[in-house]
Amino acid sequence: MDPPAASESESEPSTTTTAPETDVWLLALVREGDTLRAESPRNITQRPGYDNQPSFTPDGDLMFVQMEGGRTDIWRWNSAAERSTRVTATPNQGEYSPTPIPGTESGISYIRSPDDSSGRLWRTPQEGATAEIIFADIGPVGYHAWFDADYVALWRLQDPSLLQLVELQTQATRTIATAVGRSPQSVPNRRAVSFTRTTDSGTLIEIHDLDLNRTDALTVLPEGGEFHAWTPDGVLLSSAGSGVFAWQHGSWQPVVDLADLGLTLSRLAISPDGTRMALVAEPAE
Repeated sequence: MDPPAASESESEPSTTTTAPETDVWLLALVREGDTLRAESPRNITQRPGYDNQPSFTPDGDLMFVQMEGGRTDIWRWNSAAERSTRVTATPNQGEYSPTPIPGTESGISYIRSPDDSSGRLWRTPQEGATAEIIFADIGPVGYHAWFDADYVALWRLQDPSLLQLVELQTQATRTIATAVGRSPQSVPNRRAVSFTRTTDSGTLIEIHDLDLNRTDALTVLPEGGEFHAWTPDGVLLSSAGSGVFAWQHGSWQPVVDLADLGLTLSRLAISPDGTRMALVAEPAE
């Protein structure tokens, strides 16, 4: 299948607009030689409302956010028990973008905000611990991705948006890029973060390498693609329309197409062992 034409992707929930009806789907990811394919899709949230922003934990569980009563909380889907449990319960604030913290067994970081424009980066250092703010004076923040345990990339909510490198200990900040797309990603096996920028040629993937102190362009996402993720061995994946594609041998190769299920795909995440893929999907228009 060819990458589809551009279309509107899902948007963030807002207190002023209706959140999109999204669910989190889980698929098996299979490698056969150089070929990747995904199979056996199933909806693990399957309820009306907003379920989004999946991220796998080191032990293979899946975190995501779920909206109830106009606020989002973090939930965790246990792969062994095959059920979800609530991680946060903050009626006056929302949490977004749950992400494992490098160098910890169960620590997670996330964006916490009482509204749509004042997000800060928070963490729960270990399961059951008290939440604590990481950067009280750096915001608003919409997304983040870790270079390693000491450096993090923050997507700053402003016009134009900024992607900034921040050192945890000193809180020293340096701008990596401007006019950056949503959802930067940690690149596996490197102290590097990937991000997108819109160009005349399409949505460009760039990688900032902390050790090289350099940003390099990689490729343009499939037409209509906005989100991306990495397999543990460094294969770039992107969703577009009803499909997922892998960047291999200089071109986008099909991994799965869920058109038969009537779905439009957006965010995606890959398990640490590379055997499962989580997808955010909403009914196709």
